[in-house]
Amino acid sequence: MRLALRTVVLLITGLFCAQVIANPSVRTALVIHELTPNYPWFIGTYTGFQSVLNEQSSSPVYHYVESLGISQFDNEQYYDLLRNQFREKYRHKPIGAIVSFGPLALPYVIRLRNELWPGVPVIFSWVDHEDAARQSIVGDVTGTTYRRTPQDVFKTARALVPGLKRIALVGDPIDRKNFSNTFMNELSATDLNVIDLTGLPMAELKERVSNLPDDAAIAYPGISIDGAGARYVPRQALTEISEVANRPIFVDAETFIGAGATGGLVIDPHQMGRDAAELAIRMLNGESAASIPVTLGDFSKPVFDWRQLRRWGIDVSRLPPNSEIRFRPPTLWEQYRRLVTAVLVALLVQTAMITWLLFERRGRRTAELESRRRSLETMHLNRSAEVGALSASFAHELSQPLVSIMLNAEAAERRLSANSAKPDHELKEMLEQITQADQQAIDIIQHLKTLLKRRSVVEPQEFDLNDVIADAMYVLSPEARDRSVALRASGAEHPLLVRADRVHLQQVLIGLTMNGMDAMIDTALDARRISIKAALSAEAIVEVSVSDTGMGIPEDKLSEIFETFYTTKEQGTGLGLSVARTIVETYGGKIWAENRPGGGAVFRFTLPLARIADRQCGSAILTQTAPNEAFG
Repeated sequence: MRLALRTVVLLITGLFCAQVIANPSVRTALVIHELTPNYPWFIGTYTGFQSVLNEQSSSPVYHYVESLGISQFDNEQYYDLLRNQFREKYRHKPIGAIVSFGPLALPYVIRLRNELWPGVPVIFSWVDHEDAARQSIVGDVTGTTYRRTPQDVFKTARALVPGLKRIALVGDPIDRKNFSNTFMNELSATDLNVIDLTGLPMAELKERVSNLPDDAAIAYPGISIDGAGARYVPRQALTEISEVANRPIFVDAETFIGAGATGGLVIDPHQMGRDAAELAIRMLNGESAASIPVTLGDFSKPVFDWRQLRRWGIDVSRLPPNSEIRFRPPTLWEQYRRLVTAVLVALLVQTAMITWLLFERRGRRTAELESRRRSLETMHLNRSAEVGALSASFAHELSQPLVSIMLNAEAAERRLSANSAKPDHELKEMLEQITQADQQAIDIIQHLKTLLKRRSVVEPQEFDLNDVIADAMYVLSPEARDRSVALRASGAEHPLLVRADRVHLQQVLIGLTMNGMDAMIDTALDARRISIKAALSAEAIVEVSVSDTGMGIPEDKLSEIFETFYTTKEQGTGLGLSVARTIVETYGGKIWAENRPGGGAVFRFTLPLARIADRQCGSAILTQTAPNEAFG
């Protein structure tokens, strides 16, 4: 009776499950893992599986997780317990797909599926490719496989350990099921000398790995139980072995990195879990497992521990291409990326600003040189204009000494012709007059040439301002006589040493004086007077003034007359006073204009003294021209 009842229940359950599978709306997966949750490999595969469900599933997928712990409970009675437990536990839980992790778990999962969930697709992972091909996997079963080959470990060890001749194999007893046939076949076929340290008690194993020869390296596939029957988590066992080992340890599982292994071409459990989750989603979306072939997954990548590389003196340049190095101390860039970036940006901005400022400085310097050149050209043109205005006076002044030279030369010639035998004192005096007149003409021409001389570079020199005033008076005297202007100049008794360009200051004095003469055109002939004075106005400042008796300057124009191109003359250029201001300010001085209380205008400018010749300065008449009248 009980047997018949059980049969009926199974049939009903099977029909129910078949209906569930036919309905793609059932989005529940049962994950069955070979290991217990305390194993890092379990954590790696499960986190990968769960991450894909969260990222890629179009609608939520609920899943149950079961860990078998087969390595601890691998027997028939254990299977019966699992079957009964799962039957009762999931009696009313619809299952849309079953996911199996581990080579030992797959046979259990297929038996459980056939008995409890017939027709439910099975997705497996973490199964050796060759072992999976030898199993009779039928029905709705698919998955991804991997290749665990000792040759990958040996190849890495050869590349990193020069002169490698021996491989010490450390792991579970070699006859356990966790070694695939492929692994065992390649291990026996290697040309390296294999030192079999599998299945030893931990104490003996530590003693053996601490005394390995220099041409050896350690291959560690994992220890779950040692020769004394003690159980271990493989990662923890590796840490104990690494602490005493005298040779580098190479592994093929990513979970061993950081526990004492040097590294190797390791299998990534996280990627295994991701691939299994992608297949599970396809099954839950209605695809048939039979339509998806079993594939060989690409789960391997070269990973190494920086600390172990340093411990064994392994050069990073010897690592395989695209190797991942973990636990390397962060570089300055990695550790302070934001700070370094900010500093670099600041330096770039600062460099750009400095470059821009240098460029601007160069441009300003070029502009200043161009401005100076144009100022010199303007000064030269202004001097040329002034000399042009004085040319008639120069012609008149030169004609007199030249005529005198001619007359005296002719007289001397006649005298010599009349009486060449007897020396004549009158002849000697005539010749002296000729020399003096000729020298006078030469001086006038030299002053004219100096004013007209064009220079591209000005070198300030130290000189006595009194001498410049005297030279200006010499040039201006002919024009003053022609215009009936009483020209008077007075300077200090002691030198007024300034540092400037002599011709420039002479140009300023001539320009201001010529302006004064022009301003007195409507002034009575007997009232035309110009006075040039130079004196100390402060301890180290000399002031020069040029006064006239003209009509004066309108009060509202006093601030404008020094502007470029400002003029009140019909034929004026508006450059004279502007050039005068430029010259004076170039040498550290100031210039301004005032109206005299008694009529007329006075132009004043100051210059700093190069050095004070004598603190006790008086005044003395330098030059005086007719008409000889007192200047009030």
